[in-house]
Amino acid sequence: MTLILLTLRLSLLVRLSALAMVLVGLMAPGSTAYARMSKISIYEDSLYISETGRTHLRLQVNVKSAPNVFFMAGDKPRIVIDFKGAELGKALVKQADGKTYFAGSGGITKLRFARRGERDIRFVADMAQGAKYLSHSYANEILEVVISYQDGSKDVSPYTVRAGGLPTPRLKPGLRVQTRGGIPVPRLKTSRRKHFVKKPIIVIDPGHGGRDPGAVGAARVIEEHVTLKAAIELRKQLLAGGKYKVVLTRTRDIYVDHDKRVLIARKAGADLFISLHADSLKSSTARGASVYTLSSRAEARTHKIVKGQNWVLDVDLASTSAPVGNILVDLAQRKTLTRSERFSDILIPELKKSSKLLNNTHRRAGFYVLLAPDVPAVLLEMGFLSNPQDEKLLNTAAHRKKLMKSVVRAIDKYFAQ
Repeated sequence: MTLILLTLRLSLLVRLSALAMVLVGLMAPGSTAYARMSKISIYEDSLYISETGRTHLRLQVNVKSAPNVFFMAGDKPRIVIDFKGAELGKALVKQADGKTYFAGSGGITKLRFARRGERDIRFVADMAQGAKYLSHSYANEILEVVISYQDGSKDVSPYTVRAGGLPTPRLKPGLRVQTRGGIPVPRLKTSRRKHFVKKPIIVIDPGHGGRDPGAVGAARVIEEHVTLKAAIELRKQLLAGGKYKVVLTRTRDIYVDHDKRVLIARKAGADLFISLHADSLKSSTARGASVYTLSSRAEARTHKIVKGQNWVLDVDLASTSAPVGNILVDLAQRKTLTRSERFSDILIPELKKSSKLLNNTHRRAGFYVLLAPDVPAVLLEMGFLSNPQDEKLLNTAAHRKKLMKSVVRAIDKYFAQ
Protein backbone atom coordinates (compact mmCIF):
# COMPACT_ATOMS: atom_id res chain seq x y z
CA MET A 1 0.00 0.00 0.00
CA THR A 2 2.86 2.36 0.96
CA LEU A 3 4.58 1.59 -2.36
CA ILE A 4 1.41 2.48 -4.29
CA LEU A 5 1.05 5.84 -2.47
CA LEU A 6 4.71 6.64 -3.10
CA THR A 7 4.30 5.86 -6.81
CA LEU A 8 1.21 8.12 -7.02
CA ARG A 9 3.05 10.97 -5.29
CA LEU A 10 6.01 10.67 -7.68
CA SER A 11 3.65 10.65 -10.67
CA LEU A 12 1.90 13.78 -9.35
CA LEU A 13 5.23 15.55 -8.81
CA VAL A 14 6.35 14.74 -12.36
CA ARG A 15 3.10 16.14 -13.80
CA LEU A 16 3.34 19.31 -11.66
CA SER A 17 6.94 19.83 -12.78
CA ALA A 18 5.95 19.45 -16.43
CA LEU A 19 3.10 21.92 -15.96
CA ALA A 20 5.44 24.41 -14.30
CA MET A 21 7.89 24.13 -17.20
CA VAL A 22 5.07 24.81 -19.70
CA LEU A 23 3.94 27.88 -17.74
CA VAL A 24 7.48 29.22 -17.54
CA GLY A 25 7.83 28.73 -21.29
CA LEU A 26 4.60 30.59 -21.94
CA MET A 27 5.66 33.50 -19.75
CA ALA A 28 9.13 33.73 -21.27
CA PRO A 29 9.77 37.04 -23.03
CA GLY A 30 10.47 35.31 -26.35
CA SER A 31 7.27 33.26 -26.37
CA THR A 32 4.22 34.12 -28.46
CA ALA A 33 1.94 34.40 -25.43
CA TYR A 34 4.23 36.92 -23.74
CA ALA A 35 5.86 38.45 -26.81
CA ARG A 36 6.52 42.11 -26.09
CA MET A 37 5.47 44.75 -28.57
CA SER A 38 8.32 46.66 -30.18
CA LYS A 39 8.15 50.43 -29.72
CA ILE A 40 8.37 52.66 -32.78
CA SER A 41 10.27 55.83 -31.97
CA ILE A 42 11.62 58.95 -33.66
CA TYR A 43 15.21 58.66 -34.81
CA GLU A 44 17.44 61.48 -33.52
CA ASP A 45 14.43 63.56 -32.39
CA SER A 46 13.24 64.24 -35.95
CA LEU A 47 10.58 62.38 -37.94
CA TYR A 48 11.68 63.99 -41.21
CA ILE A 49 14.94 65.24 -42.64
CA SER A 50 14.57 67.53 -45.66
CA GLU A 51 17.34 68.48 -48.05
CA THR A 52 17.34 69.97 -51.52
CA GLY A 53 14.48 68.26 -53.34
CA ARG A 54 14.34 65.26 -50.99
CA THR A 55 12.52 64.19 -47.85
CA HIS A 56 13.77 61.37 -45.58
CA LEU A 57 11.18 59.71 -43.32
CA ARG A 58 13.00 57.91 -40.49
CA LEU A 59 11.57 55.59 -37.83
CA GLN A 60 13.46 53.53 -35.27
CA VAL A 61 12.13 50.12 -34.25
CA ASN A 62 13.54 46.73 -33.33
CA VAL A 63 11.38 44.10 -35.05
CA LYS A 64 12.19 40.51 -36.01
CA SER A 65 11.09 40.91 -39.64
CA ALA A 66 11.80 43.95 -41.78
CA PRO A 67 8.83 46.28 -42.30
CA ASN A 68 6.84 45.72 -45.49
CA VAL A 69 7.05 48.89 -47.59
CA PHE A 70 5.29 49.40 -50.92
CA PHE A 71 4.27 52.28 -53.16
CA MET A 72 0.74 52.84 -54.48
CA ALA A 73 0.38 55.04 -57.56
CA GLY A 74 -2.77 56.76 -58.80
CA ASP A 75 -4.42 60.14 -58.31
CA LYS A 76 -3.40 60.05 -54.64
CA PRO A 77 0.03 58.39 -54.53
CA ARG A 78 1.13 57.08 -51.15
CA ILE A 79 3.67 54.84 -49.48
CA VAL A 80 2.40 52.09 -47.19
CA ILE A 81 4.54 50.77 -44.32
CA ASP A 82 3.49 47.70 -42.30
CA PHE A 83 5.12 46.78 -38.98
CA LYS A 84 4.48 43.44 -37.30
CA GLY A 85 4.42 43.21 -33.49
CA ALA A 86 4.93 46.94 -33.02
CA GLU A 87 3.21 49.99 -31.58
CA LEU A 88 3.87 53.72 -31.18
CA GLY A 89 6.46 54.69 -28.59
CA LYS A 90 5.85 57.44 -26.03
CA ALA A 91 7.39 60.20 -28.15
CA LEU A 92 5.19 59.42 -31.15
CA VAL A 93 2.07 59.05 -28.98
CA LYS A 94 2.81 62.48 -27.51
CA GLN A 95 3.42 63.98 -30.95
CA ALA A 96 0.17 62.51 -32.33
CA ASP A 97 -1.73 64.27 -29.51
CA GLY A 98 -4.82 62.08 -29.91
CA LYS A 99 -4.89 62.26 -33.72
CA THR A 100 -4.40 59.35 -36.13
CA TYR A 101 -1.81 61.14 -38.23
CA PHE A 102 1.32 63.28 -38.10
CA ALA A 103 1.82 66.48 -40.05
CA GLY A 104 3.94 66.03 -43.15
CA SER A 105 7.06 67.76 -44.42
CA GLY A 106 8.53 68.36 -47.88
CA GLY A 107 7.33 65.57 -50.18
CA ILE A 108 4.97 64.12 -47.53
CA THR A 109 1.72 65.95 -46.83
CA LYS A 110 0.51 63.66 -44.03
CA LEU A 111 1.63 60.48 -42.28
CA ARG A 112 -1.39 58.41 -41.21
CA PHE A 113 -1.34 55.36 -38.96
CA ALA A 114 -3.81 52.69 -37.82
CA ARG A 115 -3.77 49.41 -35.91
CA ARG A 116 -3.96 46.16 -37.87
CA GLY A 117 -5.36 43.53 -35.55
CA GLU A 118 -3.94 43.34 -32.03
CA ARG A 119 -0.21 43.33 -32.76
CA ASP A 120 0.48 45.15 -36.02
CA ILE A 121 0.41 48.75 -37.19
CA ARG A 122 0.27 50.42 -40.62
CA PHE A 123 1.61 53.83 -41.66
CA VAL A 124 0.47 55.56 -44.86
CA ALA A 125 2.56 58.47 -46.15
CA ASP A 126 0.42 60.67 -48.41
CA MET A 127 2.69 62.26 -51.02
CA ALA A 128 2.70 65.84 -52.24
CA GLN A 129 1.85 66.64 -55.85
CA GLY A 130 4.84 65.87 -58.05
CA ALA A 131 6.62 63.89 -55.32
CA LYS A 132 8.22 60.56 -56.26
CA TYR A 133 9.11 57.52 -54.20
CA LEU A 134 12.84 56.81 -54.57
CA SER A 135 13.85 54.09 -52.12
CA HIS A 136 13.62 52.60 -48.65
CA SER A 137 16.02 50.71 -46.41
CA TYR A 138 15.95 48.97 -43.02
CA ALA A 139 19.25 48.52 -41.20
CA ASN A 140 20.44 48.81 -37.59
CA GLU A 141 16.81 49.18 -36.43
CA ILE A 142 16.31 52.28 -38.64
CA LEU A 143 13.71 52.42 -41.40
CA GLU A 144 14.40 55.20 -43.90
CA VAL A 145 12.09 56.09 -46.79
CA VAL A 146 13.36 58.61 -49.37
CA ILE A 147 11.06 60.78 -51.50
CA SER A 148 11.97 63.40 -54.10
CA TYR A 149 9.85 66.49 -54.66
CA GLN A 150 9.93 69.91 -56.31
CA ASP A 151 11.82 72.08 -53.85
CA GLY A 152 11.09 75.76 -54.20
CA SER A 153 12.98 76.75 -51.09
CA LYS A 154 16.17 77.58 -53.00
CA ASP A 155 14.56 79.75 -55.69
CA VAL A 156 16.51 82.97 -56.13
CA SER A 157 14.74 86.21 -56.88
CA PRO A 158 15.20 87.27 -60.52
CA TYR A 159 15.79 90.84 -59.33
CA THR A 160 18.65 92.75 -57.71
CA VAL A 161 18.17 96.06 -55.95
CA ARG A 162 20.13 99.10 -57.08
CA ALA A 163 21.38 101.76 -54.70
CA GLY A 164 18.34 103.90 -55.47
CA GLY A 165 16.03 101.07 -54.41
CA LEU A 166 14.73 100.37 -57.94
CA PRO A 167 14.66 96.62 -58.75
CA THR A 168 16.64 95.61 -61.82
CA PRO A 169 16.15 92.21 -63.52
CA ARG A 170 19.11 89.83 -63.49
CA LEU A 171 19.99 88.93 -67.05
CA LYS A 172 22.42 86.48 -68.56
CA PRO A 173 25.71 88.02 -69.70
CA GLY A 174 25.40 89.63 -73.14
CA LEU A 175 21.65 90.37 -72.92
CA ARG A 176 20.51 93.98 -73.21
CA VAL A 177 18.14 95.50 -70.67
CA GLN A 178 14.88 96.67 -72.21
CA THR A 179 13.31 99.74 -70.66
CA ARG A 180 9.86 101.23 -70.78
CA GLY A 181 9.66 104.81 -69.56
CA GLY A 182 13.02 104.38 -67.90
CA ILE A 183 11.93 101.29 -66.00
CA PRO A 184 13.86 98.11 -66.82
CA VAL A 185 11.75 95.25 -68.22
CA PRO A 186 13.10 91.69 -68.59
CA ARG A 187 12.82 89.92 -71.93
CA LEU A 188 11.26 86.57 -71.21
CA LYS A 189 11.72 83.47 -73.31
CA THR A 190 8.66 81.60 -74.51
CA SER A 191 7.90 78.83 -72.06
CA ARG A 192 9.02 75.41 -73.28
CA ARG A 193 7.26 73.57 -70.50
CA LYS A 194 5.19 70.74 -71.87
CA HIS A 195 1.73 70.06 -70.58
CA PHE A 196 1.93 66.56 -69.17
CA VAL A 197 -1.26 64.52 -69.08
CA LYS A 198 -1.42 61.41 -66.92
CA LYS A 199 -1.75 58.32 -69.06
CA PRO A 200 -4.50 55.89 -67.98
CA ILE A 201 -3.08 52.70 -66.50
CA ILE A 202 -4.43 49.45 -67.97
CA VAL A 203 -3.78 46.20 -66.09
CA ILE A 204 -4.19 43.07 -68.22
CA ASP A 205 -4.66 39.77 -66.42
CA PRO A 206 -3.93 36.60 -68.45
CA GLY A 207 -6.07 33.99 -66.69
CA HIS A 208 -4.64 30.81 -65.12
CA GLY A 209 -0.94 29.84 -65.51
CA GLY A 210 1.61 27.51 -63.94
CA ARG A 211 0.00 24.75 -61.90
CA ASP A 212 -3.42 25.97 -63.06
CA PRO A 213 -3.53 25.43 -66.85
CA GLY A 214 -7.25 26.19 -67.15
CA ALA A 215 -9.40 24.63 -69.87
CA VAL A 216 -7.96 22.23 -72.46
CA GLY A 217 -9.54 22.02 -75.91
CA ALA A 218 -10.21 18.95 -78.04
CA ALA A 219 -7.08 19.75 -80.08
CA ARG A 220 -5.11 20.16 -76.80
CA VAL A 221 -5.03 23.96 -76.93
CA ILE A 222 -4.49 25.12 -73.34
CA GLU A 223 -6.24 28.15 -71.88
CA GLU A 224 -3.20 29.51 -69.95
CA HIS A 225 -1.24 29.78 -73.22
CA VAL A 226 -4.08 31.41 -75.15
CA THR A 227 -4.72 34.04 -72.47
CA LEU A 228 -1.03 34.95 -72.18
CA LYS A 229 -0.59 35.31 -75.96
CA ALA A 230 -3.73 37.46 -76.15
CA ALA A 231 -2.55 39.62 -73.23
CA ILE A 232 0.84 40.21 -74.84
CA GLU A 233 -0.86 41.15 -78.12
CA LEU A 234 -3.18 43.56 -76.31
CA ARG A 235 -0.24 45.16 -74.50
CA LYS A 236 1.63 45.53 -77.81
CA GLN A 237 -1.29 47.33 -79.45
CA LEU A 238 -1.94 49.61 -76.46
CA LEU A 239 1.71 50.65 -76.17
CA ALA A 240 1.92 51.25 -79.92
CA GLY A 241 -0.79 53.90 -79.57
CA GLY A 242 1.22 55.72 -76.90
CA LYS A 243 -1.88 56.64 -74.91
CA TYR A 244 -1.61 54.23 -71.99
CA LYS A 245 0.66 52.65 -69.42
CA VAL A 246 0.22 48.87 -69.39
CA VAL A 247 0.88 46.33 -66.64
CA LEU A 248 0.51 42.52 -66.94
CA THR A 249 -0.21 40.37 -63.89
CA ARG A 250 2.02 37.68 -65.41
CA THR A 251 4.35 37.65 -68.41
CA ARG A 252 5.22 33.94 -68.43
CA ASP A 253 3.77 30.55 -67.54
CA ILE A 254 3.54 30.93 -63.75
CA TYR A 255 0.70 30.74 -61.27
CA VAL A 256 -0.39 34.00 -59.65
CA ASP A 257 -2.88 33.90 -56.76
CA HIS A 258 -6.16 35.69 -57.36
CA ASP A 259 -5.64 38.11 -54.47
CA LYS A 260 -2.18 38.99 -55.80
CA ARG A 261 -3.63 39.76 -59.26
CA VAL A 262 -6.01 42.25 -57.65
CA LEU A 263 -3.19 43.66 -55.51
CA ILE A 264 -1.03 44.19 -58.62
CA ALA A 265 -3.84 46.24 -60.14
CA ARG A 266 -4.31 48.32 -56.99
CA LYS A 267 -0.60 48.94 -56.49
CA ALA A 268 -0.30 50.08 -60.10
CA GLY A 269 -3.18 52.51 -59.59
CA ALA A 270 -5.14 50.83 -62.37
CA ASP A 271 -7.76 52.86 -64.19
CA LEU A 272 -9.06 49.68 -65.84
CA PHE A 273 -8.55 45.95 -65.18
CA ILE A 274 -9.19 43.37 -67.92
CA SER A 275 -8.97 39.65 -67.14
CA LEU A 276 -8.70 37.40 -70.22
CA HIS A 277 -10.05 33.83 -70.25
CA ALA A 278 -11.33 31.12 -72.59
CA ASP A 279 -14.44 29.18 -71.55
CA SER A 280 -15.19 25.45 -71.72
CA LEU A 281 -18.29 23.27 -71.41
CA LYS A 282 -19.07 19.56 -71.73
CA SER A 283 -21.10 20.39 -74.81
CA SER A 284 -19.10 21.40 -77.88
CA THR A 285 -21.90 23.44 -79.44
CA ALA A 286 -21.63 26.61 -77.33
CA ARG A 287 -19.33 29.26 -78.83
CA GLY A 288 -18.70 32.98 -78.80
CA ALA A 289 -17.25 35.68 -76.55
CA SER A 290 -18.89 37.05 -73.39
CA VAL A 291 -18.12 39.79 -70.86
CA TYR A 292 -18.53 39.53 -67.08
CA THR A 293 -18.84 42.26 -64.47
CA LEU A 294 -19.35 41.87 -60.70
CA SER A 295 -22.75 40.64 -59.61
CA SER A 296 -24.69 42.42 -56.86
CA ARG A 297 -24.77 39.20 -54.82
CA ALA A 298 -20.97 39.18 -54.65
CA GLU A 299 -20.59 42.79 -53.48
CA ALA A 300 -20.77 41.82 -49.79
CA ARG A 301 -17.54 39.80 -50.19
CA THR A 302 -15.69 43.04 -50.87
CA HIS A 303 -16.10 44.22 -47.25
CA LYS A 304 -14.49 41.02 -45.94
CA ILE A 305 -11.58 41.30 -48.38
CA VAL A 306 -10.96 44.99 -47.65
CA LYS A 307 -10.95 44.26 -43.92
CA GLY A 308 -9.02 40.97 -44.12
CA GLN A 309 -6.27 42.30 -46.40
CA ASN A 310 -6.18 45.82 -44.91
CA TRP A 311 -6.52 47.46 -48.29
CA VAL A 312 -5.79 51.20 -48.23
CA LEU A 313 -8.57 53.05 -50.05
CA ASP A 314 -8.75 56.72 -50.97
CA VAL A 315 -11.09 57.02 -47.99
CA ASP A 316 -9.60 56.84 -44.50
CA LEU A 317 -11.28 53.84 -42.88
CA ALA A 318 -9.01 53.83 -39.83
CA SER A 319 -10.76 56.76 -38.15
CA THR A 320 -14.33 55.63 -38.88
CA SER A 321 -16.72 53.22 -37.23
CA ALA A 322 -17.46 49.88 -38.89
CA PRO A 323 -20.90 50.97 -40.25
CA VAL A 324 -19.49 54.21 -41.65
CA GLY A 325 -16.51 52.33 -43.10
CA ASN A 326 -18.88 49.93 -44.85
CA ILE A 327 -20.81 52.87 -46.30
CA LEU A 328 -17.61 54.42 -47.64
CA VAL A 329 -16.61 51.13 -49.25
CA ASP A 330 -20.11 50.84 -50.74
CA LEU A 331 -19.85 54.34 -52.22
CA ALA A 332 -16.46 53.55 -53.75
CA GLN A 333 -17.78 50.27 -55.11
CA ARG A 334 -20.94 51.85 -56.57
CA LYS A 335 -18.81 54.31 -58.53
CA THR A 336 -16.50 51.52 -59.69
CA LEU A 337 -19.36 49.20 -60.73
CA THR A 338 -20.90 51.99 -62.79
CA ARG A 339 -17.61 52.39 -64.66
CA SER A 340 -17.26 48.63 -65.14
CA GLU A 341 -20.77 48.43 -66.57
CA ARG A 342 -20.10 51.39 -68.84
CA PHE A 343 -16.94 49.80 -70.24
CA SER A 344 -18.68 46.46 -70.84
CA ASP A 345 -21.45 48.29 -72.73
CA ILE A 346 -18.79 49.82 -75.01
CA LEU A 347 -16.77 46.60 -75.34
CA ILE A 348 -19.54 44.25 -76.46
CA PRO A 349 -20.47 46.12 -79.69
CA GLU A 350 -16.76 46.33 -80.59
CA LEU A 351 -16.29 42.60 -80.00
CA LYS A 352 -19.23 41.91 -82.29
CA LYS A 353 -17.21 43.37 -85.20
CA SER A 354 -14.48 40.73 -84.87
CA SER A 355 -16.00 37.71 -83.12
CA LYS A 356 -19.12 35.68 -82.66
CA LEU A 357 -20.82 36.53 -79.38
CA LEU A 358 -22.51 34.26 -76.87
CA ASN A 359 -26.21 34.88 -76.31
CA ASN A 360 -26.80 37.14 -73.29
CA THR A 361 -23.27 38.45 -73.82
CA HIS A 362 -23.08 40.69 -70.74
CA ARG A 363 -23.10 38.44 -67.69
CA ARG A 364 -22.53 38.99 -63.98
CA ALA A 365 -20.63 36.80 -61.52
CA GLY A 366 -18.60 36.92 -58.31
CA PHE A 367 -15.14 36.25 -59.76
CA TYR A 368 -12.44 37.21 -57.25
CA VAL A 369 -10.50 39.35 -59.74
CA LEU A 370 -13.54 41.63 -60.08
CA LEU A 371 -13.86 42.38 -56.35
CA ALA A 372 -11.58 45.42 -55.88
CA PRO A 373 -13.94 48.24 -54.82
CA ASP A 374 -11.85 50.97 -56.46
CA VAL A 375 -10.72 49.44 -59.79
CA PRO A 376 -13.19 49.20 -62.74
CA ALA A 377 -12.88 45.61 -63.96
CA VAL A 378 -14.26 43.18 -66.54
CA LEU A 379 -13.56 39.53 -67.31
CA LEU A 380 -13.52 38.72 -71.02
CA GLU A 381 -14.24 35.14 -72.08
CA MET A 382 -12.79 35.19 -75.59
CA GLY A 383 -14.58 32.02 -76.73
CA PHE A 384 -14.97 28.31 -75.97
CA LEU A 385 -12.04 25.92 -76.19
CA SER A 386 -14.64 23.15 -76.02
CA ASN A 387 -15.89 24.32 -79.43
CA PRO A 388 -13.64 23.23 -82.36
CA GLN A 389 -14.20 26.47 -84.33
CA ASP A 390 -13.49 28.76 -81.37
CA GLU A 391 -10.49 26.64 -80.35
CA LYS A 392 -8.97 26.94 -83.83
CA LEU A 393 -9.54 30.71 -83.93
CA LEU A 394 -8.14 31.36 -80.45
CA ASN A 395 -5.03 29.40 -81.38
CA THR A 396 -4.49 31.68 -84.40
CA ALA A 397 -2.39 34.83 -84.03
CA ALA A 398 -4.40 36.65 -86.71
CA HIS A 399 -7.68 36.13 -84.85
CA ARG A 400 -6.20 37.14 -81.49
CA LYS A 401 -4.84 40.32 -83.12
CA LYS A 402 -8.25 41.10 -84.60
CA LEU A 403 -9.98 40.41 -81.28
CA MET A 404 -7.58 42.58 -79.30
CA LYS A 405 -8.04 45.44 -81.78
CA SER A 406 -11.70 45.41 -80.75
CA VAL A 407 -10.65 45.68 -77.11
CA VAL A 408 -8.32 48.59 -77.90
CA ARG A 409 -11.10 50.45 -79.72
CA ALA A 410 -13.36 49.97 -76.71
CA ILE A 411 -10.66 51.25 -74.34
CA ASP A 412 -10.13 54.33 -76.54
CA LYS A 413 -13.86 55.10 -76.55
CA TYR A 414 -14.15 54.52 -72.79
CA PHE A 415 -11.40 57.01 -71.91
CA ALA A 416 -12.58 59.50 -74.53
CA GLN A 417 -15.88 59.93 -72.69
